[in-house]
Amino acid sequence: MQRVGLREQSTIAFLIVFDVLWGVVAYLLAFVVRIHVPLPFTADFLPGQRVFELHHMLPQLLVAEIGILYFFGFYDLRALRASFRSIVNSVTALFVHLLAASALYFFSGDVNFPRSVLVIYWVINAAGLAAVREWTGRRLATSSAIRVLLVGSADEIEQFLTGVGSPRLHHVDVVGAVAVDPNGTHEGAAALYRLVGTPGAPPWLGGLEDLPRLLAEHDVGDIVLLSPLSWRDQLVDRLLRQPRRPRVSVVPSVYDILVGRISSGRIHDVPLIEVVKNPRDDLAYLAKRITDFAIAALLGVVALPLMAAAALAIRVSSHGPVFYHQRRVGQGGHEFVIWKLRTMAKGAESGSGPVLASAGDERVTPIGRLLRATRIDEIPQLWNVMNGTMSLIGPRPERPEFVRRYAEEIPGYLERLQVKPGLTGLAQVNGEYHTSAAYKLKYDLAYIYNYSLVLDLKIMVETVKVMVTRRGL
Repeated sequence: MQRVGLREQSTIAFLIVFDVLWGVVAYLLAFVVRIHVPLPFTADFLPGQRVFELHHMLPQLLVAEIGILYFFGFYDLRALRASFRSIVNSVTALFVHLLAASALYFFSGDVNFPRSVLVIYWVINAAGLAAVREWTGRRLATSSAIRVLLVGSADEIEQFLTGVGSPRLHHVDVVGAVAVDPNGTHEGAAALYRLVGTPGAPPWLGGLEDLPRLLAEHDVGDIVLLSPLSWRDQLVDRLLRQPRRPRVSVVPSVYDILVGRISSGRIHDVPLIEVVKNPRDDLAYLAKRITDFAIAALLGVVALPLMAAAALAIRVSSHGPVFYHQRRVGQGGHEFVIWKLRTMAKGAESGSGPVLASAGDERVTPIGRLLRATRIDEIPQLWNVMNGTMSLIGPRPERPEFVRRYAEEIPGYLERLQVKPGLTGLAQVNGEYHTSAAYKLKYDLAYIYNYSLVLDLKIMVETVKVMVTRRGL
C-alpha cells in the first residue's frame, strides 16, 4: 500500500508540474500564433512589439488554472482511472478559466490585452490537458490494481458486490472472499456464498485461519471488513422506533476508537459514546434554516433562465407536462409534495406502480437523462426549501411506499427522518442513482451525526462539480 500511495502522489505531482509548464508554453505559443499565423475574425497580425508593452499576469492565470482544475477533479486519480471524458471536461474546465482570465484583465483595468490571445491560449491549453489526462488515465487503467480481500459473511459480501457492481473497478481488484466465522469450514461457507461460480465473481478462499497464507499467496494490499448486523444494531433499531426515544451510550471497544469514534461522555472514569441522540440539539442547526432560505432564494433567481431553457427542451422533446410532483416523506415522517422537472415519459408508472429509478432506466427520456446527470431536474425543489419542507443539504426524501419498505428491511432507516430532507446530500455527491438504500443510509447518518455548516458548504461545492462534470451519467 505504501508503494501504491507513493505512485499516486508522484502521479499527482507530475500532473501539477505539467499543468504549470504547459500553461506557460500555451501562453507563449498563443502570442507566436497571433503574431505569425493568419486567423479568421482578426484584421491583421499582432505587432511583435506589443508583447513587451502588455501587462502580463501569467502567475495569476496559472494559480487560477490549478484551482479550477482541482475543482473539476483533474487531480482525482479515481476519476482518471474511470471514463474521464478528457476532451469534454478539459474544454469545460478551461472555458471557466477563460472567463476567469477575461474577468481578471477587465477588473485590473487592462482592457487593451488582446482577447484573441486568450482564446488561442485556451485552445492550446485544453488540447494539452486533454492529451495528458487521456494518456495518464490509460496508464493507470493498465497498471497493477490494488488487490483487495473481502472478509465477512456471505450475505454482507454479496451485498457489497451488488453495491459496487463489479469485482474490478476504480483500480481495485477484489481477489476473493474470506469467511468471518473461524470455525466454519471452507465448503460450508462457500455453500452459503451464492455467487460462487458466477462469471466475474471473486472466489471464496477460506476462513480467518487462512488469512496469513492468503495475504502472501494473493499479494493482498488491502482488506475490507464487512460487518454483519449485530445484536447492538437490532437493539438500536428497536429503540429508534419508540415514541419516547431514550439517549443510548455504549462503552467503546478499541476498534470503535481506532475507526474514529470520539468519547462524548463518561460515568465515573468509564468513557462513553452517545449513539442515540437528537441531532438537532446542535447549535449549527439553528442557523441552518436562515441560511437555507437566503441561499435558496438567491439560487432561484439565478437559475430561472436555466430552468426556462430546460422546460422548453422538455416541452419540445416529449409529450406531457413540464413539471412533475410526488408525495415524499419529510422530517418526522410527515408527507409533503415535492416538485421536479419531468425526466420520464408521460405515464411511466401507470402500469407498474412506484418503481425505483435504475441505471439505464428506459423510462427516462433523452433530455431527462441529461437533466438527471446535471441535477437540473431538482431546481424546482428550491421552492420546497423556501417553504420549509426541505433543506438545501440533507438526506434525499423518499416516497411513502419505499419508506415503509426500507423501515422494515434496513435497521436504523427511520433515523434519517430526524432532520429535514435535502435538495442534495452526502449520499448524492458520493453515490449514484442506483446506489442501494442501505449504503445511502450510511452516508445520511454520517451527515446527520457529523453536521456542520462547513460540511454543508463542502457538499454544495461537490454538488456543483457533479453538475458540471455530469458524473454518474
